[in-house]
Amino acid sequence: MTAGIAIRPAGPNDFEPLGELYRHSIQRNPRGFIQDLTFHGCLIEDILTWRRTGGDFLVASSGDKLVGLGGLAPQNPRLAELCKLHVDSEWQGRGIGRRIAIELVECARRVDFSEVELHVTATQKAAIALYWSLGFRETDRKLFTATVFGALTSFDTIYMNLALGPDLNKSNGLCA
Repeated sequence: MTAGIAIRPAGPNDFEPLGELYRHSIQRNPRGFIQDLTFHGCLIEDILTWRRTGGDFLVASSGDKLVGLGGLAPQNPRLAELCKLHVDSEWQGRGIGRRIAIELVECARRVDFSEVELHVTATQKAAIALYWSLGFRETDRKLFTATVFGALTSFDTIYMNLALGPDLNKSNGLCA
């Protein structure tokens, strides 16, 4: 299903298209993401910080077109967060998000994180099903409330965790 799709670390030439895909994905799901992009901070600065601390940021491409992205953000020496997993709406349902998520979990294993966490809004049913299928388990559920464009906005948020064991399926080593 993902033949012809390359998964690789994001490079400087990817920064503009990945920013565009990220913005587009957030705007397509107002019930799933905070719409004020300034709330999310600078994605490029985040990527550089994550890489300095053992994480990474991957992109999926088909030829010259960027079709997916996802990050691994270290939280402390034992814990990393799987985050920013987005697939272009025209490319969803083809296993691209799964491939990115698996590679990021393998990255976490290779750099010796003992667990990966994530949070996802309850409206994102396909993402939740993906995370369950990868072995993540729900650890909490609560309303996340933030001020967005001057108004309080709440999101029903599910928190999930995956304990990592040894890397039994040596992947292709995309992570730094």
